Amino acid sequence: MLKEIILASKSAVRKKILEENQIKCIVEPSNVDEVSVKNSLLKENATPEIISKNLAELKANKISKKMPSEIVLGADSVI
Repeated sequence: MLKEIILASKSAVRKKILEENQIKCIVEPSNVDEVSVKNSLLKENATPEIISKNLAELKANKISKKMPSEIVLGADSVI
């Protein structure tokens, strides 16, 4: 049985999606400075997909360092 995962986001929508699919999660916002990261990546001509993937990874890595024995989900979206 899967234990609760850590959602490295304060997104109510992401939490709802997980819960609707019977995935228990604990919200632990990463507080990554997304604007700064996006601006830096845009200067390097990164695509929206690359920016989103980088943000998701940064969020997950930041929380994983604080909670190394947990399963952490980092997410971001392209709108």
